[in-house]
Amino acid sequence: MKSIIRLFTITGCMLAMTALTGSGTHSHSALAAEPAHRSQAVVEYTSRQPLGQGVTLAKLSNGMTVIVQENHATALATVRCYVTNTGGAYEGEYLGAGISHLVEHLVSGGTTDKRSEDDVQELVDSLGGKTNAYTSNNITAYYIDAPAKRVDLAIELIADSMQHCIIPEEEYLRELGVVQRELEMGLSQRDRVGYQAMKQLIFTEHPMQHPIVGYLQVLQGTTLEDVRTFYKTRYVPQNMIFVVGGDVQTEDILNQVKEQFQGFLRTHDRGVVLAEEPPQASPRETTIEMEGETVELSVAWPTVMLQDPELYPLDVASYVLTNGDSARLTKRLKIDEPLAVSVSSASYTPGDVPGWFQVSVECKAENVERCREIIMEEIERLKTEPVSAAELAKVKQQKAAEHVFSQQTVQSKVESLARSFQSTGDPLFDEQYVKGIQTVTADEIQAVAKQFFVPQRLNTVRLVPIGLREATNEAAEAELESDVIRKELPNGVTLLLKRHAVTPLVSMQLFTVAGVLSDTEETAGRAALAASLFDRGTEKYTADQISEYFDSIGGNLTVESQRNTTYLQSTVLSQNFEEAFDYLFQVATAPLFLEEEFTKAQTRQLSLIAARKANPQAEIMDLWVDQLPADEAYSRTVLGNSETVAKLTVNDCRSFHNNLFVPENMVITIYGDIDIKAAEKLVNDTFGQLPAKSFTPPEFPTTHARSEASSATATNRRAGTALVMLGYPTVSVLDADTRATLEVIQTYLTGGLGGKLYAELRGARLVYYVYGFELSGLAPGYFAFLAQTTPDAVDEVISRTEANLTELRENGVDEETLTKVKEKMIAKEAMSKTTATEQAFSDGLDELYGLGYDYSKKYDERINAVTSEDIQKVIETYFHDPVVVRTIPIESEEAK
Repeated sequence: MKSIIRLFTITGCMLAMTALTGSGTHSHSALAAEPAHRSQAVVEYTSRQPLGQGVTLAKLSNGMTVIVQENHATALATVRCYVTNTGGAYEGEYLGAGISHLVEHLVSGGTTDKRSEDDVQELVDSLGGKTNAYTSNNITAYYIDAPAKRVDLAIELIADSMQHCIIPEEEYLRELGVVQRELEMGLSQRDRVGYQAMKQLIFTEHPMQHPIVGYLQVLQGTTLEDVRTFYKTRYVPQNMIFVVGGDVQTEDILNQVKEQFQGFLRTHDRGVVLAEEPPQASPRETTIEMEGETVELSVAWPTVMLQDPELYPLDVASYVLTNGDSARLTKRLKIDEPLAVSVSSASYTPGDVPGWFQVSVECKAENVERCREIIMEEIERLKTEPVSAAELAKVKQQKAAEHVFSQQTVQSKVESLARSFQSTGDPLFDEQYVKGIQTVTADEIQAVAKQFFVPQRLNTVRLVPIGLREATNEAAEAELESDVIRKELPNGVTLLLKRHAVTPLVSMQLFTVAGVLSDTEETAGRAALAASLFDRGTEKYTADQISEYFDSIGGNLTVESQRNTTYLQSTVLSQNFEEAFDYLFQVATAPLFLEEEFTKAQTRQLSLIAARKANPQAEIMDLWVDQLPADEAYSRTVLGNSETVAKLTVNDCRSFHNNLFVPENMVITIYGDIDIKAAEKLVNDTFGQLPAKSFTPPEFPTTHARSEASSATATNRRAGTALVMLGYPTVSVLDADTRATLEVIQTYLTGGLGGKLYAELRGARLVYYVYGFELSGLAPGYFAFLAQTTPDAVDEVISRTEANLTELRENGVDEETLTKVKEKMIAKEAMSKTTATEQAFSDGLDELYGLGYDYSKKYDERINAVTSEDIQKVIETYFHDPVVVRTIPIESEEAK
């Protein structure tokens, strides 16, 4: 067969030569410039397949896959490229170096043979969208979100970086340092450590066992030549999935992609051969000591790959256990017995290796064994007792609703298309997945539980406090949208309504002026505690009825209390709106505050307070708050402290609700797929019938009184990493002009890759991250900087931050730079509120604060009005006398 093909090919070339010359005899010089047997390789589409839902799957002759989805619901586009044959498990001879992750850092925004790094950054900033990259176990991904009218530039920028990065030495050295900081930071993050530990238990031969970021010693041995070679050999067209989604035209996108990759030719395959993982023969476990006061226990069993039909009953089993307050484990561990801070489960099913089923719980050390006992009881129950018809129906509805919720944005749709194709070859696999879930039977769940959840294949990971190493156990084709309609009911309730029928969802939210502002130094944490009890039993519904209802419809109802507000949020499918609204009304107006539930909630809150010490960012925020004067609104945390929370009573919670959840203090927003008149009548018939009750909101000055600088240092046992936070007293949300200037300052200094301070500190390899943010509300707040660095660089990070503020105060910002910063901010703001829930939340808070629901519409005007002189004045007025807090490892303090 090979000989026939060879003869045919040679014959074809001879015929072509004859056709060119008009004769079979000619001089050799006539064809000397281009030998006849070498034809020019032109990149063309070899196939195009419309799949429905606006999706087209195409293949270029160089091996690249192109997926386009038209989604005209909003004038946005996302451009993404996924590089396969990369990722933590696919590094071949570089296995363990984290070279895929290092190359990601260098390719994302890096210098190419067409543009410098600064040129790339300037063009990305001009798009005003969002750009980033990530590396996983089996892929590296790059994306740019942009206005749809600029999609051509986004395509060109990503295509350029996929083909033409030159990786200069100075960029390599800088990012090598940054990646090392990230690796070191990961060693102090419980979620990363626990995930990696479980992988290393389950995989003893397969390269999935290795961390995506690599091992420090191997990373440090990776050379510039290694990086360039990896980029050259792995960043090839047959390894790439190029995806574009949004308000685009498919034919235009396909032509643009083909043009940008015209010279990008297929290479010979350099696929990595992955070792097979042998079956597990006996249980495995590990215990790791880490900073914190709680224990995190995870148990897991090896299972199947994504393509296996047993995927479906395994996923349903996970939902039966922990998806929602009425799920078996959630109810037992968090409600019936307040043993756990959190409980979760998941069936991890990669597309290239069998995955695992995991159940995790976080609790106090003394509760570990009981938590483990309950987990194993429920695992065994899955084997011996068929899941009830009601539970099965609930989970299937949850899965269907989850699919709708996850498809709200252009970005999430495109991510789904790409990862589905990469794992299964079908971009629309998620649709098939939902259908597969609907076919699952109780017998199938019981069968997989018996097959996989066996003692000899059990893997256990424990993360315990230091010194406690023990075996404790989106989208419619046409968008229908109204303007916001504001109504004020006779009893004082303010109602905002908006039809936003992009997806069949309704977002209901209720806001009150409450939260930390309503607490005192003696009752700190009361608002959060009271809020946690709202849905734990009402005059009409029991706690179980509430949780079971929302679980059964795949919706949600949450009550949150923060610094300025306490609010309720519920998002449901539009078909469930009216029924679900009654639950929200009862929870907001008629909670019972049962003594038994109060005791459980108080225990849970005390556990959450303790758990914050395991999170470095939460810990430094709490330490910073502790330095503020006691009479300040920001001197108390949302959760309060263990001393005050322990003294609270159920009557304190009842008093909070009776005094603050009154009509004059309520703003209700209902946005989504609604009938405006019907929704208004629903609110009038319920909230509109509440008796009027006078309410006087708290009054605060708009600016801080003079305060003195303060500084504090705390120690921990997170080796090699330190955090520093500087907070400058500023203004309340009511000072719109100053806050607009503060936003410009924040973006100029730390607004992502283009921020001046961010670039300086990262370029000098002083920080892994640094960002500025506002703590603001009805009371005058603060502008803060938070950075993660090394212990020996803390003082330099502070001094460089202060030097940047001094330079701003003295010199301001040149007009060209200021214009670019404003353009970036305006574009980002336009892209930040694309869903009904996001819009309702922003409008509701602005209305509650007295700014007006349409406050955000004047954002462009406020930002464009900011001048360099305004920046200088704000720096001069407010950026002095900071409250500074550092957290450093205890050995660094001892060395001092």
